[in-house]
Formats: sequence, structure tokens, C-alpha cells
Amino acid sequence: MAKSSKAKKAGVAVGLAGRAWEYGKKVDWPAVWLRARWLTHHTQRLYNNLTPAERKEFLDLVVPTKSSKLVSKDDRTRVTELVSKAFTGK
Repeated sequence: MAKSSKAKKAGVAVGLAGRAWEYGKKVDWPAVWLRARWLTHHTQRLYNNLTPAERKEFLDLVVPTKSSKLVSKDDRTRVTELVSKAFTGK
């Protein structure tokens, strides 16, 4: 007798959960936590030291879109200025 579609889906889910569990045991969770804290801290500095208009400009420049995947040479100088202001507050 063939397995029903629900039984197949359940089997796949159990298999995926098992692989995820094994993968999770190999992850260096303290390192992940430390990097997440670092990103949170520096993201907060970005938002505290830039005006809303500068934040929008920064995100428009660095977030890739379908039309522009990388920061153009013309925009790199402005990105450098915004990052410098975000980190120093000046």
C-alpha cells in the first residue's frame, strides 16, 4: 500500500528536523551570539548618529536592488562619509 501524501509530508518534516538538529549541534552558538550583539550595537550607533534623511540615503545607497547590485564608484565617497559620521557622530 502506498503512503498517503500526509504521511510523506510528515516523513519529510521529520527528516528536515533531524538534519536541522544535527546542524544546530555543530554551530558555535556563543560566536553567533557575540556577532549578533556586535551588529546590534553598531546598528544602534548608525541610527543614533545619523539624521532620518541620512539614514534613508545610506540605506538607498547600500541596499542592493535588482537594478544596482553594488555601490557605484560615485556613491562610495558618500557612503564613506555617512559611515564615518555614524561611527564618530561628527
